[in-house]
Amino acid sequence: MIEIELNRVCPNVFEDIEIKSEVWNTTLRLDNGGRYQIMAQSGKGKTSFLYFLLGLRSDYKGDIYLNQKKILEIKEEEWIILRKRKITSIFQDLQLINHLSVAENIGLVPEYAEGYNEGLIRDMLMEVGIADKWHEKVKTLSFGQKQRVAIIRALCKPFELLLCDEPFSHLDEANTMICRSLILKRLDEEQAGVIITSLDGEEGMGLKTINL
Repeated sequence: MIEIELNRVCPNVFEDIEIKSEVWNTTLRLDNGGRYQIMAQSGKGKTSFLYFLLGLRSDYKGDIYLNQKKILEIKEEEWIILRKRKITSIFQDLQLINHLSVAENIGLVPEYAEGYNEGLIRDMLMEVGIADKWHEKVKTLSFGQKQRVAIIRALCKPFELLLCDEPFSHLDEANTMICRSLILKRLDEEQAGVIITSLDGEEGMGLKTINL
């Protein structure tokens, strides 16, 4: 179960700026298993919002609660468990290791989700058109190919909440549709929630829109 509550949260950089937002400087609850898209133009704090939720940044005022506990009071050992089995993420910088192969990068996940193994993961890579890159170094891939690797890596582990920061930004329409379908399939399998940040909105995923 992953429930999130925000109480008058605002990034420090926006503290002296008057902003109209459904997230900042208000009260917001994101329900367990909910499917949301956080929509805003660049510079409004979409990436910061996800980093706050993961406890990776604290440069904000207000309080964020994860399962009714203040995020800033969650100890590192608790975060290790949360990031291992409860929360998975895809960020714009992808967080891949360039000198490792696709297989080695995917193998960095702490554990695979129930029923998932190398064969099934390679099938997922085939669906997104990069099965032949299994042994290739990530540094040789295009950014769009790297983005697909990052998506597959995030999806192959167990999770209750998926955080995605503009995950389709460098994908063509066909691969975007395939990746959307893979994400929806995994959400159903894990009975998990998702928060996706977006510039223009993601269609066909049944997401509730929140304007940042």
